[in-house]
Amino acid sequence: MSLCDARQAELMRTGHQTAAHNRWLAAEIQDALHDPRPSVLLEQAMAAMEAEIDAVERESAIDRAPAEQPFPSRAPRRQ
Repeated sequence: MSLCDARQAELMRTGHQTAAHNRWLAAEIQDALHDPRPSVLLEQAMAAMEAEIDAVERESAIDRAPAEQPFPSRAPRRQ
């Protein structure tokens, strides 16, 4: 496959991915517009998202906390 053919194939693949994403997004929008549930106020949605982000950040901070008993390094010590 030549460089030109590879570039054209990549452009076609990108175009197909874009079209598939656009179809998916249009379907999501239609589903939202036809959803019979009552709308949520922006402030409520933002508060819920902030709470979710805070929970993920707290969990991530716990995961990053140093271990109580760190494993000794196997790297040689400089003298």
